[in-house]
Amino acid sequence: MDTTATASTAVGTSTVPADMSRRLLWTLTAATVFAVGNIYYSQPLLGEIAQSFQQSASSTGTIPMLSQLGYVAGLLFLTPLGDVLEKRGLLVVLLVSAGLALLAAGLAPTFPLFLAACLGIGLTAVLVQILIPFVAVLSPPAERGRNLGTVLSAALIGVLVSRTLSGFVGAHLGWRGVFFVASGTMFALAVLLRLGLPRYESPTRLSYPRLLHSVWGLFRDLPELRAIALTGALMYAALSAFWASLAFYLESDTFRMGPETAGMFGLIGAAGALAANLTGRNVERIGARRLVRGSILLMLLAWMVFAGLGATWTGLIAGVLLLDLGAQTATVSNQTDLYRIHPAAQTRLNTIYKVFYYVGGACGSWLSTAAWEHFAWRGVCAVGAMFLLLAFAWERLRPAARATTVPGGLAHASGGRP
Repeated sequence: MDTTATASTAVGTSTVPADMSRRLLWTLTAATVFAVGNIYYSQPLLGEIAQSFQQSASSTGTIPMLSQLGYVAGLLFLTPLGDVLEKRGLLVVLLVSAGLALLAAGLAPTFPLFLAACLGIGLTAVLVQILIPFVAVLSPPAERGRNLGTVLSAALIGVLVSRTLSGFVGAHLGWRGVFFVASGTMFALAVLLRLGLPRYESPTRLSYPRLLHSVWGLFRDLPELRAIALTGALMYAALSAFWASLAFYLESDTFRMGPETAGMFGLIGAAGALAANLTGRNVERIGARRLVRGSILLMLLAWMVFAGLGATWTGLIAGVLLLDLGAQTATVSNQTDLYRIHPAAQTRLNTIYKVFYYVGGACGSWLSTAAWEHFAWRGVCAVGAMFLLLAFAWERLRPAARATTVPGGLAHASGGRP
């Protein structure tokens, strides 16, 4: 039974709850954690998956690449549906679809079928980009900030601890067991959200093609957006280069460790990334571009540590802390700068930024595993450093930011909603 109250908007009438129970909030938080984690579960398991399908490291590197490219496709073509379709039904369909994709990955008898499932996993993981704005709609004004803070923190936690959970489950149930458990979680969350969420008809009356066109218009007309997005893509490529090759490195003769150890590095990275919240509070005082350039140098230092001391536990742990600290600081700084470009179009600006971000991640994942196969760990370090040197050169050489005006039609292309 749906318990809803009516809320009028500038362009229509929709149903939203009078308040949101703590149980519903925690259900939405859990959905955020596990949906975000879906595209990262494979990373600590790449060595075992390669052995299972008898594939080379470079071939197995297409797994995280396709997951991230699937996420890019979802950002471009599925996320705008959140402004057009009824949100509860859309979220349930995406959760069920995610469960089916994960189940297909666990059952896949051949490597090509497994890759197809990974593409589907990435595609459906964008449900988080629909769920988080829905939390804002569902929350009373007095609780909106707190509730959004909860689910945004959950998204970060999902990214950081998914590798740890995957490594632990994989060590005890095998790599297929990880996907079976994740699949069951998606189906359970689909039932919980179907029973607990109210219906919400979007007030937007624009067509789906027009929404897609508005995203292209922003990309075409905002050079500062393109500049920030390219920096983000290069930096995420450097981060993904590490995580995509870590499992192979730990299973090599240097360490002789399995997926559980690879997963534990997710917790180490979490410490570095969470520490970035402290620097994020100083973006206004220090300046976003200055922080981004400092983050690039910090991540470059991490790769130098990996190259010089990466054969020791101390060097590997120190490098991970530096790498994730720099990456998260840059993300906060880039997105702070991004939202200044045009506050009324934040959702679509973020979509464009994330598309670049995950395309960069896909490139970094594939290149690092190819480098591992041909040049071992030093080759991986060279790939990571290369992306950061390109990012630093771009930040130094790109034109200075200038005031940009968004055409009125683009600013309001989502029916008055950002």
